[in-house]
Amino acid sequence: MATNRLKGDDCERDWIWEREVETAPWEETRRISAGAWERQYRRLRESSPFYARRFREAGAGSSFVSLGDLTQLPFTTKEELKQALDEDPPFGSNLCVAPEQVKRVYQTSGTSGVPSVLALTRGDMESWTLMGTRTYYATGIHEHSSVLTTFGAGPFVAGHTHFVLLRIGVRSVPVAPGDTERVVFGLRAGLADTLLSTASFAQYLANRLEKTEAEPSSIPLTHVVTGGEPGGGIPAIRDHIQRVLGVTVTEVMGIGDIAPSLFGECTHQQGMHFCGAGHVWVELIDPESQEPVEIETGAEGELVYTTLTREAMPVVRFRGGDIVRIEGTSCECGRTSFRQRVMGRRDDMFIVRGVNVYPTAILSIVGDFRPRVTGRARVVREGSATSIEPPIPIEVEVTEKHESDPALVAEIEAAIHSKLMFRGRVQLVPESDFGEAGYKTKLTRKAPSPPRGEG
Repeated sequence: MATNRLKGDDCERDWIWEREVETAPWEETRRISAGAWERQYRRLRESSPFYARRFREAGAGSSFVSLGDLTQLPFTTKEELKQALDEDPPFGSNLCVAPEQVKRVYQTSGTSGVPSVLALTRGDMESWTLMGTRTYYATGIHEHSSVLTTFGAGPFVAGHTHFVLLRIGVRSVPVAPGDTERVVFGLRAGLADTLLSTASFAQYLANRLEKTEAEPSSIPLTHVVTGGEPGGGIPAIRDHIQRVLGVTVTEVMGIGDIAPSLFGECTHQQGMHFCGAGHVWVELIDPESQEPVEIETGAEGELVYTTLTREAMPVVRFRGGDIVRIEGTSCECGRTSFRQRVMGRRDDMFIVRGVNVYPTAILSIVGDFRPRVTGRARVVREGSATSIEPPIPIEVEVTEKHESDPALVAEIEAAIHSKLMFRGRVQLVPESDFGEAGYKTKLTRKAPSPPRGEG
């Protein structure tokens, strides 16, 4: 029989944090969002030089563009937001409040360049906390939970999770990202029944405990919530973590430029519910044609976000880069928001003979070869071209006994060819050489350029 709670959770509190909002009919959600957008549009026209200029250039003039006509406005990219910051440092030409109203500042990771800043007012902090509370409550974390979190307090937006845990009322056990020994100590000591981490770290922890513990599932851990990267929803990864640790795995997702927590998977484990109703408006587009795609079961596309209540740095039609599949628009848990699974990142996608391929699909296949592999893999990109001719170079992390295993290479290559219909060239990489397992795992890496005079 289906349940709306985690196994063993018999608390009497409602399993939905904000039931009136999270179970509202679609028409009511749209009505509230339309009103919030009307106020936001005026604020942008009056207070954001960045968007006032973009709206003029789009031909909006002085007319109001309704939520239903949002497609008349241009998309916003991360590069354009960075340009806005550079126009008027430190907060940029998109700051819609007086600088003294900025009460918290996060930074992006800067993996593609110089870090950017994200400014929040007190109102922004509250809306982030509210959306985060809906998100994590949906996963099954309630006030009686004891949560060990590996998300650092800063400088990245994931640190806002600490405010969320405080709001829910859990026992919080913060540990620095990558501090594996303290995580293991805390779990063995029974300090927490729930772990918040990236999927990479949860997978690494399961691999490690499987080697060092006679019964890894005897550790008093019942729930793992993964976020920060795809993985928690990939069956090969999820099933491995659940089997080894004896836990339930649910996942969350956010995006730094919008909100750190926007999607949370309930205990039915059928995709992540959108938890930003009233504060964020979401569109789905075809990543290539950029045309709208209806949000309905089975639809696939790129998520695009518009902040409806953000005060300091609002964004309009921000291309998030995550390619998702819509798993449903209702749920047995009672929430009425759509559910989605991440298929991959637009910038990780490559094309093999006309077919779009995401590295997450390769992870799904590689995970089936445990215990000879750890579950981690990445595509090696040679050059910047999106279209790649096979065989596709793929690095697979293996345990020490299988660093040289031609049979394993042949099996993985055969599985990739059978399921994804292209040839891969697999290289086995030992754990010691693959790279840090304590945080996120990059699913692609660029091959080094050949020295001059070669190639």
